[in-house]
Amino acid sequence: MKLLYAAEYRAAAREALRGRWLMAVLVGLVASILTGGGASAVTEPAFSLTLNLDSGNYPDFSGAGGSLPPELYYAFTAAAGVFMVILAVLAIVFLLIGGSVLAGYAQFNMKMANREPAGFTDLFAFFRPGEILRCFLANLIQTVITVAATLIGALLFIIPGIVAAVWLTYSFRMTFYILADHPEYGPWQAVRTSYDMMRGHKFRLFCLDFSFIGWSLLCGLTCGIGNLFLTPYVSSAESIFYLELAGDYYGQQYANPEVRY
Repeated sequence: MKLLYAAEYRAAAREALRGRWLMAVLVGLVASILTGGGASAVTEPAFSLTLNLDSGNYPDFSGAGGSLPPELYYAFTAAAGVFMVILAVLAIVFLLIGGSVLAGYAQFNMKMANREPAGFTDLFAFFRPGEILRCFLANLIQTVITVAATLIGALLFIIPGIVAAVWLTYSFRMTFYILADHPEYGPWQAVRTSYDMMRGHKFRLFCLDFSFIGWSLLCGLTCGIGNLFLTPYVSSAESIFYLELAGDYYGQQYANPEVRY
């Protein structure tokens, strides 16, 4: 299996998902939830409500221009405060386990690409304390490096900051695949290996991502529901990209040689 063009990776992804779309959609949905992918939908309204209440602009439910009674105002303020605390706790949980979930999701997609049995157990394969710490630190390292480089670039001019963010994001895209594939790697080694592995291949992966733009626009017309199917499609293509890249980088067969697309 040696693929060169975005269309070939997409075709390979469709073949890997053939007959297993339902499992891929469900696992992708759970992965998105566990990494906080659905949190922004409720965070913004809650934050907006808190600001309105604190400023004294009580929500109007009377339909005739009246305001909430003071008792309900304080009740809503308290409820909004509790809700924000819950969201903060969830954000911390997502931060701690997010790396482990992404590594598990990478393992799931690699197994799908290689026609191996895959399921929800893969998603939670890195939930052991040592693995949670390893994945968390790897996630933290690449995030800190990316944010720092972006800020430094933005201090010079806006464009260099954007370029630095995109360049480093693509440099670290293989980190969680490497964490899943090489349990012997420490956090820094996984991040550094991804950086080295992506030398000369960032634009190829960018082209693959860009080739899904039409599907992304269509998903927007479905109020995001289409993302349930787009997420496993994109992830499957990316996992195949990694398997081929890793094979070249390590000089050994990573993709199942029996798989033909």
